[in-house]
Amino acid sequence: MEAEQDAGSMCKTPRKLTKRAKTWEISDSEPEEDPASVEKDDAKAMELARSNQRSLQEKPEAYEMSRDGGKEESDSQPSAEVLTATLPAPLHATITPSPNKRTKRRKNPEELEADRILAEERKKEKEAKRLEKERIRNLEKEEKEKRKESALALKLLRPDHCGKYMTVQLDAGLLQDAGCEDLLDSLRTVGYNYSIEPHSVPYSVTWRREMPGDWTCVEGLELCRGEEDEMLILVDPKDFLTSVCCFIQAPATSRDTETMGPAFGFAKKYPNKKITLVILGLRDYRRCQRLSHKMERHSLEVKARRDLGDSWVTWRQIDEALVFLQLYYNTEVVNLETWKQFGQHVCAVTKSVAQRPFRKHWEAQSYSFCTSAGSWRGWGPRGSLAGLPLVWRRQIQQLNRVSPAMAAAITEAYPSPQLLMQAYAACNTEREKLSLLSDLRVPRNTGATEEGEDPDDDASSTLGDEPAAGKERRIGPDISRRIWLFMTATNPELVLDLNS
Repeated sequence: MEAEQDAGSMCKTPRKLTKRAKTWEISDSEPEEDPASVEKDDAKAMELARSNQRSLQEKPEAYEMSRDGGKEESDSQPSAEVLTATLPAPLHATITPSPNKRTKRRKNPEELEADRILAEERKKEKEAKRLEKERIRNLEKEEKEKRKESALALKLLRPDHCGKYMTVQLDAGLLQDAGCEDLLDSLRTVGYNYSIEPHSVPYSVTWRREMPGDWTCVEGLELCRGEEDEMLILVDPKDFLTSVCCFIQAPATSRDTETMGPAFGFAKKYPNKKITLVILGLRDYRRCQRLSHKMERHSLEVKARRDLGDSWVTWRQIDEALVFLQLYYNTEVVNLETWKQFGQHVCAVTKSVAQRPFRKHWEAQSYSFCTSAGSWRGWGPRGSLAGLPLVWRRQIQQLNRVSPAMAAAITEAYPSPQLLMQAYAACNTEREKLSLLSDLRVPRNTGATEEGEDPDDDASSTLGDEPAAGKERRIGPDISRRIWLFMTATNPELVLDLNS
């Protein structure tokens, strides 16, 4: 019995300690609980109820004994575990829509059609922009490829590559002379290709340009693929002098219409060629002709003397014939002495003909005389004077008897040509303009180069002209007059310095 009472007392004790409140009241002083914390507490309560149910199922004997031992108390007051296990699960809080929330209005067919049209326009505009960007990208790509091809093509015409594609065509008649070996040696030494073949003009030299098959012509480049328009003709001195005699004997009115001699008719036969006549040994031939004339002068044969007199021409007559060929037929005449000189002349003409397209293309470019962008850094780094102020000082210093100190004094008073012209315009009379710079003071050079002086001028070069150091002198009326004329005169033949 005592054991049963002890067990009953042990079961009664927790019933007395744990009591569930039937009603819940919220004090005004206590803050409302957060919905998140409430949901968390509900979850904990549900978990506790499930654990109690599992404990009751596992130990039903303890529950029955506690129920028999304390039947009176259980009838009046149930246990906390049972009450907790039998609690219903809390319902989740539902979110009620706000009364201020606007409802989405359905669009009518007209508005839907307008939105569809606007969407199509936006789509078309976006597509047009995409096509324009693609077109610009393709144009840039084509331009880049075109520039690349032009650069590769122009590389073949550069001075260090153009000679590889030139072929010197020699007439077979040139090999009849023993000195032709010097001509061939000159071409081999330089590295030019040559070919020997019969020409329509005997003893002539022409050039042919052979570019690679995949070569693309550069835009704006005048290139003659094939035979060039240059022709070099070797003329015998006797034939040339005979042509000069025909030129002298022909009437002055018909010289430009008739063909005078064998050497002067090539220009009319080949009008598309730039012809150059080369005469080998003209002075030696005339020297031999003079000696034979002296020998024949003592001869008794009058006919021989008459024939010799008809073929004799003076150097003045030769010069007149050369001027006539140059003016009317655009034909040049070159006098050479040996075959070696002839070979050097052929190599020089070959180089000029090979580089001609590249030079013309380079000269046609804008500012072909300027260096690459960013490479010009003005004058030297010494001193603070550089750029246009230094150019203005040197422009004044180029006049006679104007020392660097005088030029520095003038440019310090008038730092730019425009300021000097404004000072001239402010003068009322010509006398004032002539003497505007005459009273400017020029300090004597002390022998050291100042910071603002021309960095390229040596200070010691002016010590001889200005021996009195530490004193000052004026520019003077003569230099003032010359500078005024230099800045305002329009006659290019005007002499500024009267003492020159």
